[in-house]
Amino acid sequence: MTVVGDAGRLHQVAANLIANARNHTPEGTTVTVSVSTEPDAGVLRVHDDGPGIDPALRGELFSRFARGDASRARQTGGTGLGLAIVKAIVDGHRGTIEVESEPGSTTFTVRIPLVPRARKPLLSSRRTRRS
Repeated sequence: MTVVGDAGRLHQVAANLIANARNHTPEGTTVTVSVSTEPDAGVLRVHDDGPGIDPALRGELFSRFARGDASRARQTGGTGLGLAIVKAIVDGHRGTIEVESEPGSTTFTVRIPLVPRARKPLLSSRRTRRS
């Protein structure tokens, strides 16, 4: 799979999502990361089996300074910018980010467009000279 983009920024997307799963779920939570392809996109999923995201926070989840638990954010050094940065990077790569969450299952799904495969011409464009 090949996507067009800034490798460092795309790495930052994955790192931020994994760090959020680690920092905002209780000890013992399982975090699973997967990469796959769809017909037109590379897909990164970060899933955890933690308590889920408060429904009251979901509307502003990708906004700057959004925090689920201000006291925990102070303990972990969070600024509330991580998901806003992730969204900005994904948007800059013409991708999408979605979140599905309920108690026991939260999944962030990032889709980045694939590099189109070069198409081979159906017929040769080379002409031969006839004598």
